[in-house]
Order: sequence, then structure tokens, then C-alpha cells
Amino acid sequence: MVVVLAAMAPGPTAAPAPATVTHYDDIAEAGEHAAAVRALGATGAFIGTDCADRKFCPDDPVSRWVMAVWLRRVAFGLNPSPDGPSRFVDVESDAWWSPFVETLAELGVTQGCRLRPARYCPDQPVTRAQMASFLTRAFGLPTAEPAGYTDTVGNVHSDNIDALAAANITLGCSTRPARYCPDRPVTRAEMATFLARAVNLVPRAEAVQEEPVRELERVGDLHLVSQYTTYHYCCSARVTNIHLIADLVDGAVVKPRHRFSLNRRVGKRTLEKGFLEAPTLVNGTLIPSVGGGVSQFATTLYNAVFWGGYQDVIHMPHSGYFPRYPEGIEATINWPDIDLIFRNDSPADVLIRVEYTDTSLTVKLFGDNDGRSVAGEWRDGAGHMQVLFEGGPGARVVTAEVSERLDVVDPPHPSLVADPEIAVGEKEYVQVAQAGWTTRVTRTIRQAGQETTQRWEIAYEPRQAIIKVNPCMLDGTCREPLS
Repeated sequence: MVVVLAAMAPGPTAAPAPATVTHYDDIAEAGEHAAAVRALGATGAFIGTDCADRKFCPDDPVSRWVMAVWLRRVAFGLNPSPDGPSRFVDVESDAWWSPFVETLAELGVTQGCRLRPARYCPDQPVTRAQMASFLTRAFGLPTAEPAGYTDTVGNVHSDNIDALAAANITLGCSTRPARYCPDRPVTRAEMATFLARAVNLVPRAEAVQEEPVRELERVGDLHLVSQYTTYHYCCSARVTNIHLIADLVDGAVVKPRHRFSLNRRVGKRTLEKGFLEAPTLVNGTLIPSVGGGVSQFATTLYNAVFWGGYQDVIHMPHSGYFPRYPEGIEATINWPDIDLIFRNDSPADVLIRVEYTDTSLTVKLFGDNDGRSVAGEWRDGAGHMQVLFEGGPGARVVTAEVSERLDVVDPPHPSLVADPEIAVGEKEYVQVAQAGWTTRVTRTIRQAGQETTQRWEIAYEPRQAIIKVNPCMLDGTCREPLS
């Protein structure tokens, strides 16, 4: 269905003055969604919803009131006129956008977020599942066969998610396995694309047909240059964070001579984006923080970059060593001060593809290394690299050495923490002790008769044991149990 937007009628007295915005200063940050932002901006769909002067804020979650304004204008044309109080107790009648919410309720597009009393939750972010229902109702999308997403079974919005997929308005958030990420908030840029696709202002989504695997894994003209896999335990909050950052990076393309910044690609890890609190190493101690665990993704990506022979611009190893990562060849990340940046110093594009299971994470780099392809993994404190295809005479050949542990430092004395829930004589480890040491990493890249060597010195700090004990263990008042 194609909707032609009519001229915007005057809104309530508090409404913003009608004016279209065809350019935003931060449009480049919208990435693949920039075309949709420009197209809808030219229609006036965003009037009054800019986050700041000439700013679109593409990575911010779209709130329910903003979604109501955009959807009402895009799907139904004219601005609504004010007509009495809102049916929702949390929507002020004098809010300029109140009639937009009311109109969507009248049309059956929304029932609000609560029924007794009726509430709309205007400032809450729109989830991907909610977005599917809003668009399916507004555009009258027909029911469809299940799209095959593994994470929408039993979801109340699943039928509408399937309808959205059948209309080629969404491809989901991951293809291996097929996932939709129903609980993830929709960003403003993503919402622009979904709406623009619905009214054919930009092309509908098309599933990418991957080249069949023959002698060498390929995507189009690019072949698998390097891949790396790390492993983790299932089902914790940190795994949710790993999967979320993986979905955000999957499909990124780095042009020749360009840099890829992990922080810039993903942005700040926030609860609004779906990240959870999980342990993070800070000053030698594991403490909960939003987005904890994403360093496993940084390490996995770094290894793919390292063994692919691409230029290491910035990386920082963990301050303390974790056996789930290759010693010395690993990386951490933190917003905004610790980043992982590499440069595509090859003449071909680099495509980043990410795959994961409940217990593993794999990063693949597709490019052109004269047919040479390598794969590695790290599991249970040990790893290996495998040359899948030797490649031609112009290939970069990467080798590396990690030194023995040098300048070993014993961990400090344990820290005892009082906990009345711990029985007398018992103890519970919050953090185990670990020595510190220095290791040296050397990477050698040979190509067309030339050799380049890079060296890094990695210092791992000792880690103090933190042990919970009964308070009497600290003040010396413990008594022997009666027999």
C-alpha cells in the first residue's frame, strides 16, 4: 500500500509550527537507515519530534508518544484535531501530541499499555514486538505463515511479527539462528525504516541468499578470510548481552582504508537498548554493570582481526586474565573510554558476520586474501588455529608467538566480607585469587616477500580473593558448636 501524505493541518495550540526537515546534522549516524530518515523527514512526519535542533538521534529508543505521531502521519495522513480529553489517564489533554494517541486508539491500532485504569505509557520505549502489532494494525497487513523465528514462540505479538515478516518489512535481528529480538527497544532510525518500507518510500527488505559453500565459504565476491570462536556457559545475563551486541554488529561492512570502531557501531550499552546487568572487572574486582560480558564479543572479534592480518588501531586487554580467552590475544571494551578499533588495510571490503548458540560465539570476516582462509577457537583454557585454505602467492600469512609468563606477582591477602547468612566455619568465594604476570605477544605478517612484525607487552594484574564469612569470623566471637 502506498500512502501519499497530505499537507499537514494545524494541530493544537501547543503543537510545533509545521516545517519539514530534509537534513539532520547526525544523519550519518543513521547508517543504513539514513535513506528512510531523509524520505520521511521530507514529508513532515517528524515535525515536533526532533530530539534537538537539527538532530534526529538515530540510536535513541523511540518512545510510544513519538511512535503515535509518526504512525498517524505516515499511515493516515492529516494531523488530527483536538477533540476533548484523552481516554488514557497518563496522557494530558493539553499535550500537543495527545490527539495522535487518541486517533490511534479510535482506529483500533492501540489499546494502551494498561486497561484499569486505561494507560498509554507515552514515555516508554516501543519494543520490536509492539512495533509489529502497531504496524500490522495500522496498515492492515494480512495474517501469514510462521516466519520461523526461534524467539517469538508464545509471544502475544507473534502473529503480527509473522505478518510483518511476510510483508518484507522486517528480516528479524539474526539469521543464524533466525531471531526477531521481540523485547529489544526499537531505535528512532529503525522505526523510520520500518515505516518507510510500509509505504514504499524505500525498498522492502529482501532476504539475502547466501552463496552455497563449495571449496571456499563465500558471500558474493568475498571469501572467508578468518573466523574465531569462543565459548561460555548458557543462559546468564552476560550471554544476553553477548547476543545483543552480536546482533548489532552482524552485517557491518568496513570499506578499504576505513576504520571500524566497536563502540561507535554499538553505542552506549543501556537498559533501554535491552542490555542487562552482569559482572564486569573494575579495578581488579567483578562488579555488576549494564552490558557486562560484552568483552567476550570484543575478544572474539579481535582474534578474527588478529589472525586475518588486519591493522590493529586500538585494543586493550583485560586488566586481569580470564581463562576463557586466549592469553595475551584478547580485548576488553567499555563505554566510552575503552574501544576496539581496526583498520581495513586491504583493497577489498570486509564484511563482519556473527553466529552464536547458547554456549558459543563465532565472528567471521569476509574479504579478499587471495583465497587464504583460517579458523580458530578457544575452549576450556586451550585453543588452536587451522588453515582452511592456503591461498595464492599474494595472501597475507599470519603467525604469532606468546611468551611464557614473566614477572609473576602473587595475589594479595584475601578480603573477608561479613555475611550473617554464612554458617559458622563455612565460607563462600565471591572472587577467587589469581596471580599477576606479564606476557609478550608477537604477530608476524608475511605477504609477497615482505614481512611485518608487531609486538605487544600485556601486563595482567593480580586478583584478590573475596570471601564471605560469618561476622563472628571477623570479630573473633565465634563459638564451637555444642556436641
